[in-house]
Amino acid sequence: MDRGLYNATAAGLIADRQMSIVSNNLANVNTAGFKGQRISNKQQEFTDTLASTIANAPARAQSDQEQTPGVVDTITVTDFAPGPISNTGNPLHAALRDPNGFFVVQTPQGEAYTRAGSFTLNGEGKLVTSDGLPVLGDGGEILLPQGKAEITNNGVVTVNGATISKLRVVEFDDLKSLERTEGTRFRAVGANPRNMESPQVVPESLEMPNVNVVASMVDLVNASKAFEAYTKTVRTIDELNERIIRSARTMG
Repeated sequence: MDRGLYNATAAGLIADRQMSIVSNNLANVNTAGFKGQRISNKQQEFTDTLASTIANAPARAQSDQEQTPGVVDTITVTDFAPGPISNTGNPLHAALRDPNGFFVVQTPQGEAYTRAGSFTLNGEGKLVTSDGLPVLGDGGEILLPQGKAEITNNGVVTVNGATISKLRVVEFDDLKSLERTEGTRFRAVGANPRNMESPQVVPESLEMPNVNVVASMVDLVNASKAFEAYTKTVRTIDELNERIIRSARTMG
């Protein structure tokens, strides 16, 4: 492939990915506990290519790859910076002050971790997430009797002043060990969560997304312009190649 065409196409794909990530961030500007995603680029090495895995790859494969130093790989990373805390007045809402702390939720695939404390009660009286998954306490799922339910600043769940359970809050030494599963939930990969004995909980509040709307809009515009520029470059290179081929045929 033409080196310029290859580089322009790779850059266009990065810009397209950037638009997708920023658009998703903007779509979640009102989603409690949402953590924005960012694009991280790195220079592509020969060991990153498919050719490097083929036993009988042509000897020129590595030198061909080295002729395209502008091509990069992209990965999506999560920005775990804390978002602003907003008071809602809902007694079943809770936010966490510790940036490494997470509520624990039971999913069909196992335990998941979230910063979204927009809890509610289902028809059975269980404390659940906004989409109906059980929130775990120090004794498992939390079942509340009839009465005035509240969550205290250390995560204790009470009804009419009587202690029923305590929210299970865990922390991770390295947040890079968390992998996004869906929405605001994560799972641990190669790391074990550690229970927090004295979590700092903000009652009747939610942690809002850590997405800066203005900065994200600027990023979206820039990525869109970059995509258009690289697309135009690809078309121009393609047209030039066509002219060269036609000229060569005419001269032949």
